[in-house]
Amino acid sequence: MFLASPPGNPGEWRRIVVNMQRTLVIALLVLTAIGSSCSPPPNVVGVQSYGTIVGRVLDATTNRPIPQALVSVGSLFTANADKQGGFVLTGVPIGNQVVEVHAPGYTFVSKRIFVLQNKTANARYIRLVPAALPAGQATLPPPATPSPSPAPSASAAASQSPAPTSTPTTAPTPTPGA
Repeated sequence: MFLASPPGNPGEWRRIVVNMQRTLVIALLVLTAIGSSCSPPPNVVGVQSYGTIVGRVLDATTNRPIPQALVSVGSLFTANADKQGGFVLTGVPIGNQVVEVHAPGYTFVSKRIFVLQNKTANARYIRLVPAALPAGQATLPPPATPSPSPAPSASAAASQSPAPTSTPTTAPTPTPGA
């Protein structure tokens, strides 16, 4: 309520202002209490509709599974690939999601997947490319691949003469003082 002219008594004017301030503070406290009772608990994710993502992590050069690869959607939804490279991410919010895959010795890969409510989205095969080794890093040579030798036939063995064998010769060692 606004007064056109201040009341004649200065104490009365002060009383009106103090009452308005008290009313305003009480109103703000009531609104704050009502507002905080309507908000969800702090540990609840804002989305209440979820789905699942499945897939398999493979080496892009050998098509072999990469066990223990870290698969994630954001920072809340993570899983490790099993021995066959398979993974399952449950409780993923619906909508467009980015699946990120990390594994030691491989480059990082991300793939966009659309998740539907209470459905399983298949990310299929996520193939990781081996990372290049830094210069100067020691590596083991690949193991030798045995090659089978053809078995000679009986007629071919009879027509061929055996190859001469050579025995190693030793050079004479000089005697001291000679």
